[in-house]
Amino acid sequence: MTYAARMQSIITPTLTLEPLLASHADEMFALLSDDAIYRYLDYAAPASAEYLRDIYQRLETRQSPDARQAWLNWVIRPLDQPLAGYVQATVAQDRSAHVAYVLGSKYWGHGYAQRAVQAMLEHLASTYRVDRFVATVEADNQRSIRLLERLRFRAIEQASQQLSATERTFIRSSQEADAT
Repeated sequence: MTYAARMQSIITPTLTLEPLLASHADEMFALLSDDAIYRYLDYAAPASAEYLRDIYQRLETRQSPDARQAWLNWVIRPLDQPLAGYVQATVAQDRSAHVAYVLGSKYWGHGYAQRAVQAMLEHLASTYRVDRFVATVEADNQRSIRLLERLRFRAIEQASQQLSATERTFIRSSQEADAT
């Protein structure tokens, strides 16, 4: 079974994670045009909805070009509301997943990120047998660090050429995931 075939919506009592599609580009462009989002990110807002549509079409394959990683992306839709952001996971063959999340600033502080990331982690563990989760965050992004800590991630010291001097790495095992 391909990653695309396994990709499914994740439904919780308060929100739905929908598999990211090119058809989400217009709504996501409006959301991702929020300058506040980029304070702690190392990339700029998308240039256009067409630019996003091109990226999202490539992401719909749900895998890296060499098919060694699953690229899983969901948009976050709170009940009866427009899209609030996205969660994503890059799942490696060693059953680890690098996870990330972005929400529009008007959705911060409502618990959407915690519920969306938790639902994604549970889904990754059960559907893709992920047993180790990794997240990278800017050291000054205290809101995101608190979120990871609430989700039982723990900071680790890791020298990596892929990280900037201002980034921190957090990990969580699937056993910690089951305990929440």
